[in-house]
Amino acid sequence: MTPPPMFAVFTTSFLAVFKVFSICAAGAWLARTGTLDNTGRSKLSRVILWTLLPALLFSKLSRSASAANLRAWIALPLTAYAYIATGFLLGWILAKLLRPPAGTERVLSAATAFGNSGYVPIPLVAAIAGTAALFKDDPGAADRGIAYISVYLVGMSPCLWGIAYPYLSGRTFRAIRWRQVLSPPVCGALGGAVVGAFPPLRNLLIEPGAPLRVLLDVTELAGAGAIPCSLLVLGANVMSGAAADDELSLRPIIGVTVGRLLLFPFVGIGTVLLLKRWGWIPDDPMFALVLMLEAAVPPATNLIVMCQLHGRGEGAMARILFWTYLAAVPALTVFVSLFLWLLR
Repeated sequence: MTPPPMFAVFTTSFLAVFKVFSICAAGAWLARTGTLDNTGRSKLSRVILWTLLPALLFSKLSRSASAANLRAWIALPLTAYAYIATGFLLGWILAKLLRPPAGTERVLSAATAFGNSGYVPIPLVAAIAGTAALFKDDPGAADRGIAYISVYLVGMSPCLWGIAYPYLSGRTFRAIRWRQVLSPPVCGALGGAVVGAFPPLRNLLIEPGAPLRVLLDVTELAGAGAIPCSLLVLGANVMSGAAADDELSLRPIIGVTVGRLLLFPFVGIGTVLLLKRWGWIPDDPMFALVLMLEAAVPPATNLIVMCQLHGRGEGAMARILFWTYLAAVPALTVFVSLFLWLLR
């Protein structure tokens, strides 16, 4: 007996989310046992930041990008800016309604405005492309999805470090660290876009039989480790929030969880429907899925790094991350099911 379509979609969504968060759970267990302690997480994070993730973004974007594609994909960074602005507005409303402890208002706003735009959607897209009926006859769906996320990150990452970093300092202005704005993943994505957009470089590096094709093979090999390693670190970092000692009450945490994981996905759905109606996005369900996923992810884990650098708000941010990532498991399962059902 064939299962109902919605049941099949929900099963696909559950399995995709289960794959991602199972590896996160392994990272949490490694952190709890001390195998992946603070020093180990820091070193592995640097390997991911400087080597594995840039290689992944470069290899996927250089394969999928072209001058025509990049023009058609302009909605990705523009949507990133729109999501950030909407998130700040929603965070400001939550702060006014919930009245968190003094000094934590900006923590709430930043956690609502900036989602985990890389480490969560990349493995989710890969898992969904491999299991969803929508992409069963589309072997390039996963590569395109990661390429779309790469372009989204080109818009998102500079805002994360250029806006959230000074905002969380508690001052009206703090010098922007351009080394962080132009992070290695952003540079990897930009490099992939340049190679993909210029035919001479494609002929040199990408096309079958290219004289320097081995360099692409090297980046693909290195990039293959980005997803599992980043999920292990993500799980370990989130586990640290379980032991965070902070005065932040449960009400603001619930507020951020509702805003980021329950309300924001509908912003993503509305955005995609409008962009499709206006003809501003390609006729590719993976493109629409990426835009929706980016609106449904929990807060960016880099936010706690910024709090640590500023020496303020670290405990509050750690608690927010811990509870929102726990809630993200059922929330993403439900919303990925809804996204796939809408795109079928």
